[in-house]
Amino acid sequence: MDHIRAELGHSRVYAVGPLGLSRAENSSTGSEVLSWLDAFEEEGSVLYVCFGSQKLLKKKQMEALALGLERSETRFVWVAPTPSKEQMEEGYGLVPDGFLDRVSGRGMVVTGWAPQVAILNHRVVGGFVSHCGWNSVSEAMVSGVVIVGWPMEADQFLNARLLVEERGVAVRVCEGADSVPDSNELSRVVKRVMSGESPEKRRAKLMRDEGVRAVSEGGDSSMEVDRLVEALVQLGDNQG
Repeated sequence: MDHIRAELGHSRVYAVGPLGLSRAENSSTGSEVLSWLDAFEEEGSVLYVCFGSQKLLKKKQMEALALGLERSETRFVWVAPTPSKEQMEEGYGLVPDGFLDRVSGRGMVVTGWAPQVAILNHRVVGGFVSHCGWNSVSEAMVSGVVIVGWPMEADQFLNARLLVEERGVAVRVCEGADSVPDSNELSRVVKRVMSGESPEKRRAKLMRDEGVRAVSEGGDSSMEVDRLVEALVQLGDNQG
């Protein structure tokens, strides 16, 4: 923040957020996946798996991820968009045959759109296998869930480093758009971070608490919003 203010040459820079907390309170209800989650009792026991709305995995990546989830013995919701015929010819993959039968009762695969904010804020969801895109990172942090990171491109590598090395709320299991995770390592990591209260899980919950305090009355973000409004009012008065 100090660097941005120095670059701009003025102090009119405001740290507002996390805005996702307001969206979390108004999450959608009634979807099939949320009803499926409602059937479980153990808080924080379900893993959410999603790589954004535009990212598809290659066939070998799908197979490795499926095998890792199967071996982890962890409940999960996996958002796996169905590739087109042309995309399949280019090497993109489907959920492996027989996978759903083998994980029946503890795993759900969603092939279309999923209400991500509502899923992450569900009481039984405690972890998120993610590409570490910033929207997903923000939504995970305000939900208090640990991230199992697989950064693939652009800012995702820096985001993963911030989460893993500086904040301790994530574990990196793979890296790169074309990399294939080790199924055994993936299952081991998932089982560790999702079992009980892992250190990463505890820190993720603390991050959510910090976010709640920031946007509450008297919190840093709340006061920054007041300063922003005052600055806008002064700007309007000067122009008037």
